[in-house]
Amino acid sequence: MVSSKFNTKNVCTTLCLIALGVLALCGASIFKRGVLVPVLITWGAFSLVFCIGYLASLKRITVLPDGLETQNLLLPFWKGYYRFAEFDYVLTDYSRTGEVLRLIKDGKRIVSIASYLYSNYDEIKGAVAVKDKSSFAARDNAEVVSEYAKLRLYGIAAGFLFLMLTGVGMCFADVMDGTPVQLGVVLFGAMETLFFGTCLFLHLFPYKKVSLWRGQVEVRRLLWPFRPWYYDVADFDGFYHVMQKSNGQLGSRDEYGLWLVKDGRLALGIEEPMYKNYEELKNAFQSGRCLGHLQFIGFQSLKYYFGKKI
Repeated sequence: MVSSKFNTKNVCTTLCLIALGVLALCGASIFKRGVLVPVLITWGAFSLVFCIGYLASLKRITVLPDGLETQNLLLPFWKGYYRFAEFDYVLTDYSRTGEVLRLIKDGKRIVSIASYLYSNYDEIKGAVAVKDKSSFAARDNAEVVSEYAKLRLYGIAAGFLFLMLTGVGMCFADVMDGTPVQLGVVLFGAMETLFFGTCLFLHLFPYKKVSLWRGQVEVRRLLWPFRPWYYDVADFDGFYHVMQKSNGQLGSRDEYGLWLVKDGRLALGIEEPMYKNYEELKNAFQSGRCLGHLQFIGFQSLKYYFGKKI
């Protein structure tokens, strides 16, 4: 039996970066005496929420002779047990933060074990008795339907929506209180609403529901599901393997994706963090022609989502 040991240095560093990131969002307003206390309370509350969310995502892992058990760090009664025979294969990814071992079942990442989180990562990896496969072939007669990673989708959307509504509240706060309207507060609230509204749109825009069956592809955009797009797999010029490089902030990591190109433009992007069954979707399109690898930093890739030729 092998039990995981957290790398406390990396965990504490991530918690500090979260607190500093929230402080940066507060901006220069923290230096104004009139809003010092409210800003500090807001900073503390948001930092606490994000830190609890991060800690809740951490799991203790115990590798047993025939399987492994996961236990939530903050909710120890929340446990899961998986037999090694349940998994299709194990996948090893590499990023700037280290190595990540992913256990795949039905095309979904069921368990992820990151080297920067666990000090005895090599011991855990050696004890996991699951075969490493280079590919996972989708069944020809089975329909492959995308499944959103709902925690990421709705969690980030809820955060941007809350911040956007905060800006709306600032615009109308003076009117509701019956005090004289301050133009600076209204303008700041309007700019905050516009900024976080744009962030919410950019977050939701790439999400699409993808259905693939016998070479026929149906795509429905999350923001406008009423107009579907239909393709044959043979219609695409090919695909690119894409890596969105991390800047290392707030414990972020490199993210991978598959871009299907038609007429030199991005027709369908399948991003790893967006879909629970990313591996199944990716391998369902592997019969096409590989056009190469692309790397982006920050929001550099957005221009291709809006129609720029690759």
